[in-house]
Amino acid sequence: MDTIQVLDKKFKVSIPEAEILRSIDAVAERINHDMAGKNPLFLAVLNGAFVFAADLMRRITIPCEISFVKLASYQGTISTGKVTEVIGINENLSGRHIIIVEDIVESGLTIERMLDSLGTRNPASVEVCALLQKPDRLQVDINIKYVAIKIPNDFILGYGLDYNQQGRGLPDIYTLVSDEEEQSKNNENMKNIVIFGAPGSGKGTQSDLMIEKYGLGHISTGDVLRGEISRGTELGKTAKDFIDKGQLVPDSLIVDMLASVYDALGEHKGVIFDGFPRTVPQAEALKSMLAERGHKVAAMIELDVPEDELMTRLIKRGQESGRSDDNAETIAKRLDVYHKQTSPLIDWYESEGIRHHIDGLGALDRIFGDICAVIDNL
Repeated sequence: MDTIQVLDKKFKVSIPEAEILRSIDAVAERINHDMAGKNPLFLAVLNGAFVFAADLMRRITIPCEISFVKLASYQGTISTGKVTEVIGINENLSGRHIIIVEDIVESGLTIERMLDSLGTRNPASVEVCALLQKPDRLQVDINIKYVAIKIPNDFILGYGLDYNQQGRGLPDIYTLVSDEEEQSKNNENMKNIVIFGAPGSGKGTQSDLMIEKYGLGHISTGDVLRGEISRGTELGKTAKDFIDKGQLVPDSLIVDMLASVYDALGEHKGVIFDGFPRTVPQAEALKSMLAERGHKVAAMIELDVPEDELMTRLIKRGQESGRSDDNAETIAKRLDVYHKQTSPLIDWYESEGIRHHIDGLGALDRIFGDICAVIDNL
């Protein structure tokens, strides 16, 4: 859903210009037929009808005249129901066939006021031609003979219609985006990503680049767990009890911690989940947690690097950092554990239709470009 911002409101296209013009063609054809030989006088109501009147007149092929009046019945997005004549009618209307040209008929109060005024001037006939009509909003019994398009009770903008004097020049007609639609759009655009990568795959580097380019949040299971414990939160205290007893922290508790951090981010463009999930039950729990918030995992990105390359990178890292766990034997065990853990998960995300394999061997920019291609198409 493409939207535009006008002042403090967001709007979406409701009726494209091509559809508007087709509807005007049909109305003009009827008027040309009905008013042939009558030299009708069109009274266009300013400001909103000026675009409609211009396009309508270009399609009127019979002799006619046009004049303008100005009435006001709107304040912001709500019809006030109070109609004030700003510019009067100066033409001699006696015996003339009049067509009032309005951008929109909503309550009908504006048209009723005009009909009352025109009726005192002895016209031969008075008809109403409206670009738009809201049948459900009509408050008075009036006949709108020529209606281009009937619409529901939505506030609209564009093609001459305004919101606090803004937006009249838009070629299409827009409707106001509701809070629910805006939230739904935000949810659709949210790019929650699970990133998989064996130790040494460059997952951390690529995550940093994704965060910088897309403004994503970052949730690392290890960081979350340590943070909850260090802050002494209730979740942290419960997790520490399990750890002190030599027990694994239950998945449900981990998910509660992640949910707490996720919610604390407030409005965001999406999150990279790093180090979680590690099992299919955890993936299912994460899916449920996000679904409760109207969100989802948009993609699982798998950085795939050959094991011999991972060994080379990690051994080199160990030599440079002095990390005791970066020796060949320990590295081999860690990679074995990683592959055993992630293999079922990769299959699970494949079945979800959101697994994206990225060749993690090669130039950093090329790898990141492949990741961006995935994210940009979400």
